[in-house]
Amino acid sequence: MTFGDVHELIDEIAGVPALARFQDSPERAAERGTVLFYHGFSGYKERMAPYLTGIAEGGFLAIGLDAVGHGARRRPDFAEVFSDERWETDFEATESDFIRVIQDTAAEVPALIDALCDRGWAHPDRVGIAGRSLGAEVSYLAVLIDSRLRAAAPIVGSPEWTLPRPDSPHRHPESFFPVAILSQTAENDEYVPTAGIRAFHDLLAPHYAGDPARLEYVEYPGVGHFLAPELNEQTIHRVVAWFGRWLSSPGPGTQQGPER
Repeated sequence: MTFGDVHELIDEIAGVPALARFQDSPERAAERGTVLFYHGFSGYKERMAPYLTGIAEGGFLAIGLDAVGHGARRRPDFAEVFSDERWETDFEATESDFIRVIQDTAAEVPALIDALCDRGWAHPDRVGIAGRSLGAEVSYLAVLIDSRLRAAAPIVGSPEWTLPRPDSPHRHPESFFPVAILSQTAENDEYVPTAGIRAFHDLLAPHYAGDPARLEYVEYPGVGHFLAPELNEQTIHRVVAWFGRWLSSPGPGTQQGPER
């Protein structure tokens, strides 16, 4: 399928349903960089089409992915497990299931990058990750799991989980540098409080003191979780510019392999 100069392939990569958008060919786009992109909670990869198109128009290979239990592999009991009623009556169990989605999805990233590299659809020093809401939370955790991720651009998602778990990304600010982190948030977010994300960036700052340009926090004033059409466009432009700046050159002190 083709959208102007952007082509689309629907595929399965390392067992994960994927939607790739690119100009020319996946291999040519991967020479500039490959970006893994994750959707929000209860969503699916196709809903991220504007982001995938924007990233592809920036010259990258954009790979939209279904999170565990979502999209083409949506769990059959999703509506029951994540119902509003269950969240109200058994918050801890429901939130635990939500965190498990983040953990299981992020855990797939090393195999995804391996498979993309085997295809010639990625190069270990030019891989980035981004996502909205749930996808943003996957992005923060994935950075801690695979050192081949050079840049991340989470949108309206938090590195701080609502349950006290030791592997919550906000507990490990020392492990993010030199990955270039752009966090975009909404001042009045009704689902993801900005205070935790802002505090996390404050914790990151000392570790980025030698190269502070690798760290950026953007908060859109006066809007909630779903932003507004014009602000969603801004998030896309910022994501593309961020990867354009940081994916083409490996960061100092990075290492190959799945663990940071």
